[in-house]
Order: sequence, then structure tokens, then C-alpha cells
Amino acid sequence: MRKQTLLFTFLLWACLPGLCAQEQALSAAAQERETASAQTAAAVSTVASSAPAVGEVTYAEQTAPAPGEEHTAGAVTKSSLVARVDLQLSDNILHSTVLDYSLPAALKDVAEKCAGGDSDECYFSYKAFENAEDPAVAAQANLELSVMSLQRGLVKQALAYIDKAARLAPEDPFIELTRGWTLFSAGKYKQARKSFADMLYLTADFEYSSSAKLGTALAYYFEGNQKQAAADFQYIYTSNPYLISFAAYMMGQIASERKDSRKLAPVFLQQALSHDGHNYPAMQLLAQLSEKDKKNKTASFQYYSTLFSLDPTNEKAGKKVTKFAEDLQADPASYLFYLRLDQPIVQDLPSVPSENIKMALYADRWQQPVALKSVTLMSSGVMSVWDERLGEVLKAPSYVTRVLEFNEETKGIDFKDGRGHVEFSARRPFIIRPVKEEKTLLVKNATAQDLFAADFSDKELKGQLLVLPVSNGMLLVNEVPAEDLIPALLATQARDIKEPAALQALSVVFRAALQEAAQKNADQPYHITDNDVYFKFKGINLTVQAMLEAVKSSRGLELSNTDLGYYASCGTVSYDTVANTENRPNYTYSPANLSKYMLSNPPADLYSTPQDPTQWSAVKWVYLYDGDEIAARVNARADIGKLRALVPQKLSPQGRILSMRFEGSKDSYLAQTPQEVEYLLSAGTMRSTFFDFVPMYKGKNIQRVLVRGYDSGTGVGLCVAGAEGLAGDGSDYQGIIKYYFPNARILDTQTGELH
Repeated sequence: MRKQTLLFTFLLWACLPGLCAQEQALSAAAQERETASAQTAAAVSTVASSAPAVGEVTYAEQTAPAPGEEHTAGAVTKSSLVARVDLQLSDNILHSTVLDYSLPAALKDVAEKCAGGDSDECYFSYKAFENAEDPAVAAQANLELSVMSLQRGLVKQALAYIDKAARLAPEDPFIELTRGWTLFSAGKYKQARKSFADMLYLTADFEYSSSAKLGTALAYYFEGNQKQAAADFQYIYTSNPYLISFAAYMMGQIASERKDSRKLAPVFLQQALSHDGHNYPAMQLLAQLSEKDKKNKTASFQYYSTLFSLDPTNEKAGKKVTKFAEDLQADPASYLFYLRLDQPIVQDLPSVPSENIKMALYADRWQQPVALKSVTLMSSGVMSVWDERLGEVLKAPSYVTRVLEFNEETKGIDFKDGRGHVEFSARRPFIIRPVKEEKTLLVKNATAQDLFAADFSDKELKGQLLVLPVSNGMLLVNEVPAEDLIPALLATQARDIKEPAALQALSVVFRAALQEAAQKNADQPYHITDNDVYFKFKGINLTVQAMLEAVKSSRGLELSNTDLGYYASCGTVSYDTVANTENRPNYTYSPANLSKYMLSNPPADLYSTPQDPTQWSAVKWVYLYDGDEIAARVNARADIGKLRALVPQKLSPQGRILSMRFEGSKDSYLAQTPQEVEYLLSAGTMRSTFFDFVPMYKGKNIQRVLVRGYDSGTGVGLCVAGAEGLAGDGSDYQGIIKYYFPNARILDTQTGELH
């Protein structure tokens, strides 16, 4: 099975252009590389030389401090070591687990009721057992009630429940750890540190101790002890690959607040993004720091443009964008991270007869196509324009620019030549297509009223382009054979996948999902958009030969009678019952078990194990979000006032959050989809909604939210990174399909065999 040694050194390098990005959203970190001076590099070298690599870290025996006393960063107490003196931190420790998710028999019915059910009903079901005669039952019930009370903003109540649970089960390390995080949530940082230190007397397991070390470091930071916090985060950075991005971000945060190390901050933040391109807080801080570099206003504009495009409610970012756009004294669109093409790249691509898919182009974050004001077209062959009533109205030569422009006066679309002369106008839908079907069409320089509404990169297309006039612009719909579209979808969603079998398996999923979408939306103007949850299209110009071959070789397999879908990376608990490992955990959902799972080490044979052992963020991640910013995004939809509580409402059977109630000082708002939950919490940058969280309170209001999560994507269907792992272990694409869709109807059209 897949197993690799997880040894890495404390390396700090500047982020290469575009590689720190979550697609275009976080790619602005590229410009920071140019601002890193030789002096900064030298300073980083000095810091790095003092920090040990994971493989070099040895637990040294030392005198144990009394519970609650100050401790050395990274130190392990003598009491907790037992017989583990001189044990090296290795992949064995990083992948082994001691977590037990079993529940007392008396609470199993409650757990089943809570799984996928109403959170309020779950809460009151546990209330019935808080004073049970069996101490184990009462302890577990009080633990569960504490977790749910904290979610509801009932901090004092949460502390009372967890204190009672700790009295009933004083040897349970998870209860003591939860007590530490509950105290941390309440702003009782010194008591939280004592609780974390007390927990080290109960276990030396890496899963528990790493969470306690993280809590201790954060407690020091929010107490104002930057020096101790920095030392602790440095240790975490060098010893825990699952927290490397978060630790780098926190070191960048601390460095930015200290005059003696401020120059280090951008380098730490770039490091955070290089290990996790979804680290939105790191991007925010980079934007703020970029303003101090008066010589590079372009970087500031790009950073704030990225932030504003992710979060249109961010008024500060919007004002910064306006300010820096004026300073550029040029078209701001020229400085955004859009792909620009001079002419078609693919040029010739034979079409494969298959069902036509209508795909709306330039869709926003909510999968709604944006009304365009203008767009430039160029074809690799002769381009023909067809009116629905007049038939063919004109032709344009190959590689010659034509412009579609919305006419504000006539509310129609003008088709113009390169000199701006109108050749054709229409208020009705019309079609543009290459005369020869193997030729391609390039859509360039798309503009809309809102510069940040969508990714306006250039796209090369197969098939034909339907132009739909609307009251404020035009919509573009690409009608293309499904088999011509699938390779381009692979290019966007599986660009890091190398194994042919994994690409073939994903091709089968895309083919079935496209057919399903075409049938479901047959009476609509379009079947999908280029920014759907499951379909991301950047153009056929990104397609490579391996993807064309994968699509061609997988055409014989049809998939049906299952929940279709895919997601980027997986842990051991998915939305369905697929474990992505032979070491299936005994996980059973409860609010506390969900928090416990978020501590768990990914097993050594996890199929989605990253090739780079410092890139675990796709599987396991931690982020720290600002409470006021969350409130601002929610208040743009409903006036809730100050953020007071985050209450999960509808859950999957495993505890993945499907909807969440945001409670405020004035009112509450229910986010009804996982995508909306992600947007409100993280401006849409969060990797998934399979997470737990620690709200950090200042008085009655949430100041920050610490989010701890697993996997990337919806958790439904085929795990792309897992498919790569299965293929690497010898599975063919049909085996991968059977693994991820065990209950599906799989028909091999070439042999007639049905699985």
C-alpha cells in the first residue's frame, strides 16, 4: 500500500508566480517574491538553522513542570514520556492512531438520531442523560452537551458541562483536551494552558499532544506573549506536517507585529500559501503588508483585487482596489490574474459524435452566468454567423478579430470588425461557429459591469457559441459534444494527476454526470456552467494528450444508478461509506466524535497521501477566520448585528455540515447550502464543510473562529487524489470506479457485461 516517510526540513523559499494560488483566487502571492530582499533571506537562513528537522527532533527527558506552570516550547514532560525517551518523530507516529469513537450503549440511539438530524433535537436528547447513574454515560453526555453549547454561544454552560465531564472521567485525555479548548474559547488563556498541560499527564500520543501544543501556542499569542508563541509555532512548524501552513501563517502574523522581524513576515506568509493555497488569512495579511512597499503598487492592487473578488462585501478591500487602480494609471483589468491568449492554441481537434452539452460561460461563484458587455472572437478557421430567422448572415476569415458589443441604446448586440464597423446587429439569439467542425473558437477579452464578478480569462472552445441578448448585456453558451468537452474538464480538475487509470476513471464520472445534467436541464437555455460545483472549464487550450487518450480509452463504460460526483482529496471518512484506506476507523458520528476525528492522524495507507510530505493541507487543514468579517458577509444578506453563535443545522450522517445558522445580536440567518456556508465563513476559500470549530469569544461576540477540517471538496463520489493512489497500487480504471461507486450500475458497452 502507499506508504512514505514523512521527514522534512525547515525550508523557507519565496513562492513562485501563480503556484501559491487557489486557482486565480490566491495567486497574487507571486508578486511578493520580488520584494524579498537579500537581508530578509539572510535573516530567514539564521532562523532556519536553529530549527531542527522532523527527523532530527528527539524527545529529551527533562524534569516535568507542575500542571499549569510555564514550559519550554516543544517540551514533553517526564511523566508523559514513560518509556519513550529518545524516540524520534517519524512517519510511524504521524500515521498511527489511538482514537476510540465508541459510545456507551445507552447513547447509541441518541447518536443515530443526531446523525444527519436536527441539531436542536440532538442537544435535548443528550440532556436526558447528563445526570445518568452510569458515570461513563453521564461523562459522555456532558461532553457532547459542552461541544454543542459552545456552538450555540452558551459559553458558561459549555464550561459547566465540560467541568462536570472532567470530574466524572478524570483520566480521559480527550475530555481534558476539550476542556482546554473550551477555556480557550472563553478567553481564559492561562487556564486553557493549564488544562493542555494537564492533558500531557494523561497521554503522550501525537494526536492529542499536537492539539494541546497548538492550543498552548495560540493561548500564548492571544495573551500577548509573542516570544513564547513564536517559539511554540516554530516547533509546530518543524514537527507537524499537518499544521505547517497554519504555523507559518501564525509566525508571519507574529513577525508582522514585531519591529525586529517585520521583514520576515512576507516570507513566512508565502510559505504558508506554498503549503496551502487556500490559506485566506495569509493572503489577507500579505495584502496589508504589501501597502508598505511604495515601489510596487501593482502587487497591492492584485492582492486586494483577489480579496475583493472573493468577498464583495469587503468594503475596505473595495476601497483599496479603487485607490490602487487609480495609481496604476492604466486599465485595471490588465493587472488581474486572467489568462490571455493571442490566438487559438489547439486550432485543430476532430470532434467525436456524442450528446451535445450546453455550457454557459463566465459564471459567478453562485453558478450564474454573468451578463457581458463585450467580448472578442477569433477562429482557427472560417467563422460563420447564423441568425435563428435569417439563416447564415456573414462569414469572417480565420485568425481575424471580431468584436461582440452590447449596445446600451438599442439593447441589442453589435457584431463588429477589427476597425469597429458594425457588420451585423441582433436582438434575437444568434450562433457563431467555425465552418469546419475540427476548428476552434477563441473567446477573448470578456468584460462585464463588475470587473470581479467572474474569471474573465480567455477560453478556446470546440463546437458553437450561442449568443443570448439580455436586458443588460449578453450571455454566452457553448454547445459542444460531450466527448470534446471532457478532456478540458480533466485539464482543470485533474491537472496534477499522472496515472492513466485515474484519468480514465474520472472521465467515466464526467461522462455520466454530463449526461445526467443534460437530461435534468433539457428544457433550460443551458445544462451546466463553466463554474459549476462539479464542472470547472477553463478552455480546451489547457488539454494535454494524456487527457485525450484517457477519454478515448474509457468510452466503453457507462455508470448509472448512483450519486455522481467527485472531489479533490479525501480522508478516511467521506460523505458515503468509502474509506480510502484498508485501515477503516471505527468512526461513529456524535458532536464530540467529530471533533475527535479532526485530531486523527491520516493512516499510512491512505490512498490520497500527497507525494510531497509537506502538502498535507488537501487532506487535513486548520484556518483562523475573523469574526467581524464573517458577520459582514452575513449582514450583507440579513441584518443580524454582531456574530454571537455558529450553529450547524443539517448534517450528513458523518457530520459534514450541509447548512448552518448564524446567530447575531439582532437576528439570525440560515445558510442553506454547503457552498453558502463556505462563502460566509471563508469567502469561499475553505476546502470543505467537514470540520469542527472553536469560536473565540470577546464578551458575547465571536472575535475569531478556529476551524479544523478534513478533505477537499464535497466528499461525494470519486476522490481524485484517491483514484491516483489506487492506480499507483495497480488498480485499473474499472476497479477504481467499482471502489468509489460500489452500488452503481456499471455497463461495459463493448462486452455487454453488467456489474
